[in-house]
Amino acid sequence: MEAISIMSYEHIIGGIIAGIISFLFTVKGLLPISNEMLGVLISLIIVYVLGKYAEKKYGREEISLSSWITNGVLPFYFMWMTVWIMLLNYVVI
Repeated sequence: MEAISIMSYEHIIGGIIAGIISFLFTVKGLLPISNEMLGVLISLIIVYVLGKYAEKKYGREEISLSSWITNGVLPFYFMWMTVWIMLLNYVVI
């Protein structure tokens, strides 16, 4: 498998995890702190760490900034928002 595809899958898994974390911080009563902004901040930290990990693992020559944005950040963002919204709409607490 190519490095770009593996990087996309890693970011998709990170987006799922970030969506769950954002949901936990959004719903009152699940965690001691309930703040949507904290969930967003943690998600931004996750995507930054994933980008640095991909840069270190595959090299800057193979993964440029434009390929990281299109194959890393966008799949992360869409999975993060999809999981977060689905959990907010369908999980009844």
